[in-house]
Amino acid sequence: MMHLIDVTNSYRDLVQRQLAATNSQFVKVYSLGNTTVVYSETADKIEIVMENHKRSIRQDEVEFVIKRLIHEDRIYDITVDKSRKIISITCDR
Repeated sequence: MMHLIDVTNSYRDLVQRQLAATNSQFVKVYSLGNTTVVYSETADKIEIVMENHKRSIRQDEVEFVIKRLIHEDRIYDITVDKSRKIISITCDR
C-alpha cells in the first residue's frame, strides 16, 4: 500500500526558494517511498512534480498521486522525461 508522507519541514530551503522565485502561493513536499513529490499552487494552476533518482516512476504511483492530490475529476497534462525519473502534472485550479 502506498502512502504520501508530508516531509515539507525537511525541505524548508526548497519551499522558500519556490515561493520566492515563482508565483506559487502554496508548496508542499511529500515522500512516496523513494519518490519525492512537490505540490504547488498558483492562483490559477496546480503543479505536481514527481522525481526519483534511483528508478523510473511507475504508472500506479502517478495514478495514486493524481487521485490523492487532484481530488476532483479535472483535466490535467502530464509531461514525462525519457527515463521516467521526472514527471510533471499540471491542471487548472
